[in-house]
Amino acid sequence: MFTRITFSNGETLDISTNTVIHAWKSDNRTDNKDNMYYATMIFEGSNLDGSSICTSDPIAGLKGLFGHSDWFSIVDTPNKVFKTSAIVSLESID
Repeated sequence: MFTRITFSNGETLDISTNTVIHAWKSDNRTDNKDNMYYATMIFEGSNLDGSSICTSDPIAGLKGLFGHSDWFSIVDTPNKVFKTSAIVSLESID
């Protein structure tokens, strides 16, 4: 079983229960010393590690995570990040 994420450009991403996800929230603070923009990591984990997305329905945990974060990536493709606002649907695939 896995969850298929569909993005607004038609691209899909399949996430299994052991896929490690990293999620970030954009940091809008303006009080940092170097006046640079940052994103703060708010989550690192999977549906198997007892993390906060380990719900009985995997989509419920992912909805909460993606609704709260601005960007995410998966460990399998660490050099690619996805904008959560581009997510069109989450679908459970058996």
